[in-house]
Amino acid sequence: MAEKKSTAAQVNDQYVTAILVTHNGVTWLSEVVASLSSQKHLPDQIIAVDNGSIDGSVKLLSNAGIPVIKQSKSAGFGSAVATAVAKLPAMQDENNEWLWIIHDDCAPDKFALAKLLEAVVERPQVAIAGPKILGWYDRKHILEAGISITENGARWTGLENREHDQGQHDEVNTVLSVSSAGMLIKRSVFEELGGFDPSLELFRDDVDLGWRANIAGHAVICVGEAVLYHAEAASTERRSVDVKDAILHRPLLLDRRNAAFVLLANSSRWILPWVAIQLLFTSIGRSIIYLLAKLPGYAADEIAAIGLLIFKPADLVKSRRYRKQNRVLSARVIKQFIPSRTIQIRSTLERISTSLTAAFKTGKSRGSSQKVKSYSDIGVIDESFDEIEFVESRSFAKIRALAKQPFLFGILVVTIFTILYSRN
Repeated sequence: MAEKKSTAAQVNDQYVTAILVTHNGVTWLSEVVASLSSQKHLPDQIIAVDNGSIDGSVKLLSNAGIPVIKQSKSAGFGSAVATAVAKLPAMQDENNEWLWIIHDDCAPDKFALAKLLEAVVERPQVAIAGPKILGWYDRKHILEAGISITENGARWTGLENREHDQGQHDEVNTVLSVSSAGMLIKRSVFEELGGFDPSLELFRDDVDLGWRANIAGHAVICVGEAVLYHAEAASTERRSVDVKDAILHRPLLLDRRNAAFVLLANSSRWILPWVAIQLLFTSIGRSIIYLLAKLPGYAADEIAAIGLLIFKPADLVKSRRYRKQNRVLSARVIKQFIPSRTIQIRSTLERISTSLTAAFKTGKSRGSSQKVKSYSDIGVIDESFDEIEFVESRSFAKIRALAKQPFLFGILVVTIFTILYSRN
């Protein structure tokens, strides 16, 4: 009887293709390329797919000796990955061939790939693995250690407000999904599932893929000892969103539309009406909050996101039909990954409390006004309260300061709305 191979030997047997997707990311790309070439376990090959960059990204990749496939700027992220996979030769061993998906604004730690491979070879049931993701600019700030989605479409990480990395998430956990930034996925499973849904060109495509993998009977894990640094350039509006479905290049609109799409495409038929009603009323609630915060553009995005699905249902119908082909397990297996209302409310209240406390601190003001960093900073029960920085003028009492800051007032209304909305 043949002796079982050691973990190190099994890791060396794995064949990894790193797929680097770029779009005007030259600001971060040098470090990304350097991080790939400095991996302790190097990928067997690197392929780049550029979606219409005009900033020197292609030249940088060519100078680094990385082959580049060029697409139009309107091509989606999933389309870029699928194009790269289509160029690969036929699989030699479906159990040992992996795709490592890399964004042009994410840099894996030098041990990242090795740690991911060690985890998957020890767990044959795993088809997708992802790293713990830290901030690009604040490299102690944990952005994600696995991801999920709430019943109303908010992206969910389960992390505390502005949580810093102290090794508390270094274990291996089974999750609904992991970010597409640094995602390691079996090529056979990627092809079995049809890759990323083409209806989700950017944002939430990773949650959807993880959901479908779980339903198809595959395990998804987050490997906490594997680390990646992510700038989140698209969601934080550090660059424009140019995919064809990004109307007016507004990331919030695309994110909300795709969140609703994921829930409606994957939910069981018998709860579909409830999901649709819940999404509609949540969207209206968020719009009211944005109006109170004097952000009419974001309010319009919330309503438009639902409108796009109502008036263009063909993609949704097609996606639901396609999902039936690979559904092996009951949709109930997903329930363990969806946060309960109680957990959501507790998390929201903690974040609001932290934000309001920061708002009323005196003596450390950074000025009388400050630009909101991104659309994600003002979600209703999204976890994006992490990034909010409030400023309070010394010359006003606390109550008067609150009255002068409609954004803070809006957050208080969020609390009331969330509690009322969650009542049975």
